[in-house]
Amino acid sequence: MNEITRRATHSGVWIIDEESDVKFSCYVMDNEDRVLSLRGAAKSIGLKGSGSTALLKTLNRQWISPYLSDDLRNWLEQANKNMLPVYLNTHGRAFTPISASAFMDLCKAYVDALHDGALTTPKQIETAQRMYAIMTAFAKVGLVAIIDEITGYQYDREKDALQKVLSKYISSELLPWAERFPNDFYKQMFRLKKWTFNGNKRPGYAGKLTNQLIYDRLPEGVIEELKTRTPKTISGHRKHRYHQLLTEDTGIPHLDKQLQQTIAIMKASRNWEEFEKLFNRAMEIDSVEQTSLFED
Repeated sequence: MNEITRRATHSGVWIIDEESDVKFSCYVMDNEDRVLSLRGAAKSIGLKGSGSTALLKTLNRQWISPYLSDDLRNWLEQANKNMLPVYLNTHGRAFTPISASAFMDLCKAYVDALHDGALTTPKQIETAQRMYAIMTAFAKVGLVAIIDEITGYQYDREKDALQKVLSKYISSELLPWAERFPNDFYKQMFRLKKWTFNGNKRPGYAGKLTNQLIYDRLPEGVIEELKTRTPKTISGHRKHRYHQLLTEDTGIPHLDKQLQQTIAIMKASRNWEEFEKLFNRAMEIDSVEQTSLFED
């Protein structure tokens, strides 16, 4: 049974491509969730029918199952049981939401399936290509920032927002070391840079690129705090890895999402120059930052 649990405090429409009718109704709810209208999102990615019906039919198909994130699986389970929440927009009208992060997971599922050759029909491929275009228009954190800007919520955020972000992302206790960066990340980096891949032996510049591609994409202030919390030793090395200080419920999942998105963009690129352009566009990096992001 659906329940109306939340009401939007801010709303707006983000138009990506007016000619192709790619636009999203964005909302910030009274619990600070950033969401999109499910019906509008389904229409923008080219799915026919009502939002819930169109996405349900897609997500219940066998070919996409291996590519679903845990968040999408939970959403699908609720949808199949008719338990999706119904929210109220700023005018009091009901709509079914999909979170910003779940929508990005949906885009990534299609793009990963496209890369693996799992899509067999022209319509599936067309939808995946549209999702890739949308995914490169904004990263997950970028989408949250866009929703804040479109709805005007950025002007009403609390002054201690940075401290709240840091407390969510950085743990007061050091996590045990664990392998966090998959080999695929470095294999793709070396392929695009035309370096010879040799397991764990990497040039120092690979570490600099790792910071620029992954850690610098965490919310503003996080990387600075990580550097402060893990000072270099006399030998010039840090005693602990940055990811050992990230929180397990927010910091680590965001790191993993950034890794997977970056790997997806790497796989879609034929060379480093093409990767730079796609990455800059996806992460909304301005021209000033672009001049220094990938300098040797």
